[in-house]
Amino acid sequence: MRIIDKTAAQVRSLTPAEEELLVGFATGSLAGPRLLQANQLLMKVRSANQWLACDCRKDALPVLNVTLNGSTGTLFLKNNPGTAEHAPGCPFTKDEREASEREDEPAVPAAWLAPDTPLRLIGDYRSTSESATGGGDGSERREQQRLLSLLLTWIETSGLNLYATHLKKELTGQFAELRSVASRYPLLERVPASNYLETRLDMKHMMMLKSRLREATVFGNHRRHGLLLDCVDQIKGRKLFNNRSEDGFDFQGHHLYWGGSRASGPLLALALYSPTTAGSHFYELIHVASVPVLSRAHLFPVYRDEEREPLKALVSLIDWMASKGVKVLMRRPVIGGQVMDELVLTSDQDRVLSVSLLEQPIGPEPDAENFKRYADFKSLETFRKYVAGFFMRER
Repeated sequence: MRIIDKTAAQVRSLTPAEEELLVGFATGSLAGPRLLQANQLLMKVRSANQWLACDCRKDALPVLNVTLNGSTGTLFLKNNPGTAEHAPGCPFTKDEREASEREDEPAVPAAWLAPDTPLRLIGDYRSTSESATGGGDGSERREQQRLLSLLLTWIETSGLNLYATHLKKELTGQFAELRSVASRYPLLERVPASNYLETRLDMKHMMMLKSRLREATVFGNHRRHGLLLDCVDQIKGRKLFNNRSEDGFDFQGHHLYWGGSRASGPLLALALYSPTTAGSHFYELIHVASVPVLSRAHLFPVYRDEEREPLKALVSLIDWMASKGVKVLMRRPVIGGQVMDELVLTSDQDRVLSVSLLEQPIGPEPDAENFKRYADFKSLETFRKYVAGFFMRER
């Protein structure tokens, strides 16, 4: 068993004592101080935005994330959607209880995509017979969903879902991180997405991408396609609007949005760019996936519009605490978390506070002392004072 980051790079291997502890945790055989030790270890992994990779198989890597149980406030290990199953007899294998829990949950909107695996975001052109019979509709829906999964995976892997004063980057630095992550994700075998990615949505960059795609030989008999990634003001109907075009940019397919609810801009949008018919030299935006972000300069993901004001206040507060020598890191899980409105704040002194900025809870309330809801406070200032006191205490 080892700890990995979101790029699948190894952080470190667990010691035999730590692995024994987690086996006991997974099998439910721990109690007292040993259970506390296991929870502390898992909380550190969770707070560092890391995952656990199991060594039970040599041909694949089962991956687990540390999740907060919304009804009990306790931690548990959950197998990441889309990753390999554990070997038979592995203590971390999915049990029947977990399977039944998954059946009761709504469909997971997105899954983490492993790097170095062909994405296959769009299928090849359908034959006339397939079009007539409607064949391939299921696979087409999966391809659409993978675009949103890809955007969320890139946000997690590039660290855009983390905020700390010492990690702050200018907008160019944030997009540089996204481009770096894209180099690990091939559109097809040996075709890195970064080679056919533009991080600005305007006519000039669309023509540049079109030119590269038309001249490319790496796609072989597969459909040529690339990606456009940019921060846009809004998406209305089948148009993306930004400050580079009053008329907006049309797209032909579906708009996939995070969290099951549309939100106002700014939005980080990822668009698939390809000809709609075989042999055509006319390239169009096909599907678009979007995630609301805090501002055009700060691409931290926002779950609902009502979060924006208190989230900006939290960012300002984190900067103020840093000026006083207290480093606080704020993390929003966008994949694998049970409750996406959760924000996890951790300090360099091992203090952990989980907060939600929504007025109405999504899912059951965690029954934990270190969970607070913004709506329970009289004002934004009262909330700020509580968070500051929580991390500045005993300083």
